[in-house]
Amino acid sequence: MDRTRHTDELGFTLIEVMVAACILVSGILVVLTFIIEAQATTFTNQARANANALVREAVEGAKSVPNDQLVNATLVDTMRQRVGMSDDELGVPGWQLQRGGIVYTVSVGVCAVDDPRDGIGTHEAGIFCASGTTGTAVEACSQLLSIVGDVGLPGAGVSGAAAAGLGDCGLDVDFDGQVDGLVDVAGSVCVGACALGGVDTSPADAKRVVVLVRWDRGGGSRYVLQGTTVANPGLAGAPAIATLTSSVASPVTGPGVTEIQVGATTSVGAATVGAYVDGTQRGTATGSGTSWSFRWPLGTVSGGSAPGADEVLDGSYLVGMKAFDVNGQFGQSRSLTVLLNRRAPYPPGGLQAGRNGAAADLEWQPSAERDVELYRGFRSTGSGWTQICESTTPSCTDPSPPGIGILTYTVAAVDRDAAGNLREGAKATSASAPLLNAAPYAPSGLTLSKASGAPVLSWSASAGDPDIGDGVDHYRVYRDGTALSSRYDRTGNSTAVTWTDTQTGGQAHSYWIVAVDSHLAESTLVGPVSG
Repeated sequence: MDRTRHTDELGFTLIEVMVAACILVSGILVVLTFIIEAQATTFTNQARANANALVREAVEGAKSVPNDQLVNATLVDTMRQRVGMSDDELGVPGWQLQRGGIVYTVSVGVCAVDDPRDGIGTHEAGIFCASGTTGTAVEACSQLLSIVGDVGLPGAGVSGAAAAGLGDCGLDVDFDGQVDGLVDVAGSVCVGACALGGVDTSPADAKRVVVLVRWDRGGGSRYVLQGTTVANPGLAGAPAIATLTSSVASPVTGPGVTEIQVGATTSVGAATVGAYVDGTQRGTATGSGTSWSFRWPLGTVSGGSAPGADEVLDGSYLVGMKAFDVNGQFGQSRSLTVLLNRRAPYPPGGLQAGRNGAAADLEWQPSAERDVELYRGFRSTGSGWTQICESTTPSCTDPSPPGIGILTYTVAAVDRDAAGNLREGAKATSASAPLLNAAPYAPSGLTLSKASGAPVLSWSASAGDPDIGDGVDHYRVYRDGTALSSRYDRTGNSTAVTWTDTQTGGQAHSYWIVAVDSHLAESTLVGPVSG
């Protein structure tokens, strides 16, 4: 059979190729259009996501500001000091922050809200919301921002008059980053039912924070507006002391310094400011608004052995101020430490001395000066003084006095001079320890009980002292031993026959007591009792 193979060499015509190319190009254009639109949508969504994140950052930043410092006049400056919130385009009006390659314009503001349900109080100017408790309607803000929201500069095309009452929309008309028209610049006085007795002494029940972020790239409305409410933490919403300064550097070492001027600034305007020294009010500061000052008189340093009647003694003092609003509410107070060191210590008073067996005891009144670090005891040698002890408490012991003769003692307080060196003050009036002095009779019936977990010692009083004209002066407690180093405390007088240990450290201890006469001689030890 004859088989013939036929080959068909026919192809596409030029017209068919052109039609196919047109179809392919049209398809590619459609795909490209979809890609471009998707990219634009992605960019728009990313821009809005960045804006939402920025709004949340600004809101949380505002909420972290102490309530007494959360005021419209200073909020922008406070926010700009936070990390990542400083203006990224200083030469451009407004407050600009860059996120993800996009520049956002930000405006923030805050105002106080007075809830009428607990009464109406006096509204300070520049603090309370101009729109009252409800704020501007959302529809009004949406309409306004749909016009200017996608314009680069905040408030562009909007006059100050138009912005009045629309501060809740976040408009920044004068391009300083602060929302305009948000607060009532005039303030108001308590009237009507409020004046008849229903006065709200804390009218700032909450604070409304408004944040507006806008940008000029991408699609959509290109703005995010968010408001949030910050609850009043109580007294922290009242005026607080922001700074406190002294006219004289501490420590004050010049004896000629007779007063100190203390200056204060408050977080917001205050009605009055009280001045305090160590927590006790010493007067009222002078001033107004946020600037106040207080004169603290120190008196004249005495050149004698006793301080002057008006002299403030050396030591550490806390000088503080507290600010009050018109309703008597106060915010955080502040104090500064002032160290006075205008002279060497005055001599201690009330020195007593007496033999106590082989030793001699000295006791005196503690110094009223707060900078005294220790005391030094001295025994007379006839031609001078020999130091025999050193103590941080108002008592010490001469361990090896002469066994004969009348002993004479004195004591001096020690502080530090301006250079930090120990400085000994004048010596106290001397006291003598008689050669012959019988010890008092011992107390009896020592017992230990517990009160609220603390050991309580009780005993029967001493029968007195065998020396004519002498008697029991007080009782002394020994803890965990009977050596001189175990002397722990004493009663204030001879009539006290109980004593409580408030510093046990959670441990059980052993106790002894002795009676002590007016020449510091001790009776025999009574004890121990333990618990």
